Amino acid sequence: MNDKVAIVSGSSAGIGLAIAKSLAKAGTAVVINGRTLEKLKAAEAEIEAEGGRVLGIQGDAFSEAEIKRIVKETVEYFGRVDILVNNAATVGVGETVENMPLEVWDETLNGNLRSVFVFCKAAIPHLKKNGWGRIVNIGGLSGKNPLPFAAADACSKAGILALTRVLAAELGSSNVTVNTVIPGFQPETEIGHIFNEKLAEAFHISPEQSIEGTKMRTLLKRFETVEEIGETVAFLCSDAGGAITGQNLNVNCGLATY
Repeated sequence: MNDKVAIVSGSSAGIGLAIAKSLAKAGTAVVINGRTLEKLKAAEAEIEAEGGRVLGIQGDAFSEAEIKRIVKETVEYFGRVDILVNNAATVGVGETVENMPLEVWDETLNGNLRSVFVFCKAAIPHLKKNGWGRIVNIGGLSGKNPLPFAAADACSKAGILALTRVLAAELGSSNVTVNTVIPGFQPETEIGHIFNEKLAEAFHISPEQSIEGTKMRTLLKRFETVEEIGETVAFLCSDAGGAITGQNLNVNCGLATY
């Protein structure tokens, strides 16, 4: 994958950074993205220290104008885009449908689904031009398993699964694969911590009880690591994953099995 260039949205920490590291380890040049310059520079330094080729672009992955700029600057710097990993997401849990403010609904759908749509629109012409491409969307368990207090999150994540299948059908003849990876729970990451805190409050339990209860529902009685998610994405982006498209792949220690 030494001749490939990947954009990973929301990749200055957590799952996104682990994905960028795995792709860089496989030889891919990676473009990482985040809103906070200090965190972005630190992530860039981590990848460079491991021998990876990396470009950090500060920007809001939920803004149409910023998304277009990120893709444009990637092409200007590396000359191409081959891989898009849509990882950036927001947390839209903690309220019932009855009590959820419309602003929370709109913000969650915009951050988790609309942004994926816009990023794909911006990147697809470059993937088709290359005659080879990979799109990997990072989904969520709420799009599969019924979860109270998570309507906005669930609908946005279910929308990603539908968009993945449509894109796979539209882009297959251009040798572009499109898949979704569905992680389980990473309470040590920033977004996982926020997710857990909000759900625990809604269920009237402690964050520790929420973590332990979720772990006991996994088939493996543990949580997947961000590195395991990153390695799975790297596999899907490699030639070895070239026959896999239109799929949603669970990487969640058995929290979902379909």
